[in-house]
Amino acid sequence: MMIWIWIAVIVCACFFEWLTQLQLVSIWAALGGLVALVLELCGVDFNIQIIVFFLITLIAIALTRPLAKKLMKFDSTPTNSDMNIGKIGKVVKIVDGDMGIMRVKVENEDWSAVTENKSALPLGTDILVKKIEGAKLIIEPVKQKQPTMK
Repeated sequence: MMIWIWIAVIVCACFFEWLTQLQLVSIWAALGGLVALVLELCGVDFNIQIIVFFLITLIAIALTRPLAKKLMKFDSTPTNSDMNIGKIGKVVKIVDGDMGIMRVKVENEDWSAVTENKSALPLGTDILVKKIEGAKLIIEPVKQKQPTMK
C-alpha cells in the first residue's frame, strides 16, 4: 500500500516541476520519494521512510539548488517602461514645483517624473531618462552643447 503513496509523491513532484517550467521547485521531493520508494520495497519501517524522504529532499536542495541557480541563465527582458531609460524627452507640465513632480513626454508618451534632487525643471526643458522607480521616471536635464566660436 505504501508503494502507491511514494509513487504518488514522485508523480506529483514531477508534475508540479513540469507546471513550473522546470524552475527547480519540487524535483528534490521526487528524489526523496524515489529513495523512500526503494526503502519501502526493501521492507523498511514507514516512519524511517518519512524521515529519509525529508532528509534526502533537504540534502538535495542544499547541495544542488545553489549550483543549479548559478548554471541556469535567465535572460531579463526589459519592460516597456525600462526601454525609456536613456531616451530624451521634454518637460510638459509642472505638477508640484515644491516636490519637483513634473509631467514629461518621452516618445509621445506622458510620464510622471522627478529629478534625483526633487527640483522642478522649467517647462520645455529637454530631459534624459536616467532610471525608473515605480511609475515615475527619474530624469535630469540634457546638457546643451555650447556653440564654439571660430
